[in-house]
Amino acid sequence: MVLSFTKEVQRMKKSNSLCFLLFFILIIFSFNALAQSQFKISGHVIDSLKKPIEGVSIRLITDQDTLRTNSDEKGGFSFVKTPKTKFYLSVTALGYKPFNSIYEIESLKKNAVLDPIMLQTETIRLEDVQVKVKIDPIKIKKDTIEYNAGAYTVRENDKVEDLLRQLQGIEIDTKGAVTAMGKKMTKLRVNGEDFFTNNVEDYIRQLPADIIAKVQVIEDYGDEANFTGIKTGTPQKMLNLVTKPGLGKGIFGGVDLNSATSNAHNLGAKGNVWKNNKQIGFGGRYGLTNNEFSTLNNGALNGNIRDRISKEFSIHGSYDFSNGTNRSVQSNYLETFNPQGTIYDLRESVNHSNSLTNDINLGLNGSTAKNYFNVSLAGALADTRNEASSTSNKSGIIRQDLSSNSGSRNNNPNLNGSINWSRRLSNNKRSLSMGINFGTNGGKTVSSINDMIRYYNETTNILLKDSILNRLVEHNASSSNFGGNIQFSNSLKKATDSTGYNFINVSYRFMVSRSRNQQTTTVNHPLGNSFVVDSLGQDYVSSFINQNISIGYNANKNQLSYNFGINFSPSIIIGQYRDTGQKLKNYQLNFSPLANLSYQIKDNESLSFDYLGYTSSPDFNKLQPIRNNNDVQNLIIGNPDLKATSSHTADLSYNKFGLKSGLSMMANLSGTFAINSVVSNTVFLRDTLNSLKQQTTYENVNGIYNIGLNYDVNKRLLDNRLSLSIDGNVAYNHNVFYTDNVLNRSKGINVSNALKFNLSQKKYNFNTSASYSFSSNTYSVMNQNIKNVQVVALSGSASWIPGKHFRLNASASKSLNFGYSLYAGNPLLVNLGLNTSFLKDNRLLFSVQANDLFNQGALFSTSITNNSISENRTRFISRFIQATLSYNLRHFGNKNSRLNSNINAEE
Repeated sequence: MVLSFTKEVQRMKKSNSLCFLLFFILIIFSFNALAQSQFKISGHVIDSLKKPIEGVSIRLITDQDTLRTNSDEKGGFSFVKTPKTKFYLSVTALGYKPFNSIYEIESLKKNAVLDPIMLQTETIRLEDVQVKVKIDPIKIKKDTIEYNAGAYTVRENDKVEDLLRQLQGIEIDTKGAVTAMGKKMTKLRVNGEDFFTNNVEDYIRQLPADIIAKVQVIEDYGDEANFTGIKTGTPQKMLNLVTKPGLGKGIFGGVDLNSATSNAHNLGAKGNVWKNNKQIGFGGRYGLTNNEFSTLNNGALNGNIRDRISKEFSIHGSYDFSNGTNRSVQSNYLETFNPQGTIYDLRESVNHSNSLTNDINLGLNGSTAKNYFNVSLAGALADTRNEASSTSNKSGIIRQDLSSNSGSRNNNPNLNGSINWSRRLSNNKRSLSMGINFGTNGGKTVSSINDMIRYYNETTNILLKDSILNRLVEHNASSSNFGGNIQFSNSLKKATDSTGYNFINVSYRFMVSRSRNQQTTTVNHPLGNSFVVDSLGQDYVSSFINQNISIGYNANKNQLSYNFGINFSPSIIIGQYRDTGQKLKNYQLNFSPLANLSYQIKDNESLSFDYLGYTSSPDFNKLQPIRNNNDVQNLIIGNPDLKATSSHTADLSYNKFGLKSGLSMMANLSGTFAINSVVSNTVFLRDTLNSLKQQTTYENVNGIYNIGLNYDVNKRLLDNRLSLSIDGNVAYNHNVFYTDNVLNRSKGINVSNALKFNLSQKKYNFNTSASYSFSSNTYSVMNQNIKNVQVVALSGSASWIPGKHFRLNASASKSLNFGYSLYAGNPLLVNLGLNTSFLKDNRLLFSVQANDLFNQGALFSTSITNNSISENRTRFISRFIQATLSYNLRHFGNKNSRLNSNINAEE
């Protein structure tokens, strides 16, 4: 028994030892596994002003556990034992909108630092007490209007274009062209840096709206002016997008395919890589349309790159290729007033064209503390073929019918470049800038024109006779230019003075251009023989030399920046007939003041003024003294004695926004006038068949000017979700021209006003507008002929998001048109659409759009030129259904940035 007990004890000891060993091994592996799966996550919480928020409640949720913590006085927080690489973060704080997002970090990173989490303020209701923190939607500075994107409604899948449409003073047309208070945006930057090709229209339709924190509209005087601080001339509108923290880089693009019942089909693809200072983009598109009004077969490829090759230098380049055919049908109605009577001309035309273009742009930029350097080179090669058939039916004082068929081929290569350099001298108290620019282009056009004119009795309208004229016109044109500039500025203050700067600057610019025009006209006789008409041929060379000497004073203080000075512009035009050796010369001296002013009256209220004068040479085709009979009913002869035109422009802008009232006002008053404007002189002559025809020459006149006012008054309510606005423009034009060698004048008044209502929510959007426009034109011809056109328009649109992946939209408009000669109708346009999304991050989108359900659309326009009113109507299929399938690729920020910023919450 004792032996048996001893053996049992030994067996138990061995068993306990084995269990202990197994338990020890298990503990080791558990600790090892735990050590491998635990991560430290840290970050910061800030508000929209980038200030830290203390006491924020933060929950980190995984499929295993929920961890909790609060932010410290610096807004910081951390989780030291996070068991998973993928987790859900919930951030809440009193007075701020909740933030919820999914994160995924790299498994190799043991200490992951998240991008700063920005909380947006929200309205809080505590029983009967409402605490409301307003987001300032607009900030107005001396030369910048800044919009806070957080104050506007951004929905899922919205692009920057959708955000811009909500901003006061900004308009976007159907082609994506952006204007700010009537002025077109010419440059795009993101976070203050040039963005890909700087094409505003293209990239506002690619970039998602939810990565944007601010939108800035900047009065841009150019990179050289920003470097030297000497801002002269008329500024251009620049759009700068400021992204949210951590989202200033990424990959975006996609593929889209659409097909419409109008037998129009398109396939396109775009891709962009944006990484720090490197930007690489590419794209391609192919479209096919074939219906009764238009035929299109177009393809395009493009690529671009922008990269910083060193700390000081960056390069950029782009290439665009396009090839396509186009067929279009147009109607044109022209009324021309004359002391002898009025001419009514109804024209119908069908045009076929085939074009191939190549464009390349290259550039090198450099900047240091003391130097700025820029080199650019651009070239293009275009080959275009065109065939057209048209009819012209004239009535009134001329009763003729014209049938014309023509074919032409045009080859047009060109090359342009510039080199600019600036340097700050002697402790930045002085600066020196120099530059050169050059360009050359050529063109060869061969046109075959076949015309038949029918003549009628002026009283009985009986056909009397017809005339056939067939001719071949070969036209060779070439031009080149070379110019340069030098500018020196000297500070009138000490370098240590921090109150601002004062500079006096002197500049000199010159431009030399030379053009040559050769034309040969061969007339084909109906019997078969042909001959060259010497009177319709030419070999003419012209040169234009223009110089500009400017002296100005430039100052910049905290609230006020201004400069003023004067320009002297001597110029000369020299013409020479190569066949006879005869020369013509025309000397001229113009001078004009220049001025710029930007004044910050107080917070969110600014005033700016710009004035500039410049000299330009007459168009070459208006200088050549050889008859152009491409339009046999209106011959054109240039005037080699024309003088250069001196143009003057002035612009006054006022902007104001009240944070408490939510009321903002933007206004822009602009005007232009010119000295030695080039205008037409139309006379009536008898042709060989004793019928009237027109002949147009050109003269210099004074007295042409125009003035216009654009305004926009906006009131925002309901935490910026509701917007009421009234905007419009008023313009007055005064023109001078000749008719039958008699000086005449025309006056035009254009008024347009619109009342708009917009309500934007996350789930729905509704906007409507009522507008009225009036145009009146008075001529000092034939007892003050008056042409009045009025348009009353009502429009509305709405969108609704019933679920996470669906969006419905509808729009309707009704126009009442009065005063048109062509039938404009009073169309009612109704459109309906459905969008739905699939896959992760809604990358796959499908949409169906029904356009113009009642088939009443038309592309209609009118224009005024001297004593003529032109109304154009382009025919196209307006009622169609289009289906679009697109796959969008977008990823912005680092790998450890949030994957989706809009999960179950508003950012």
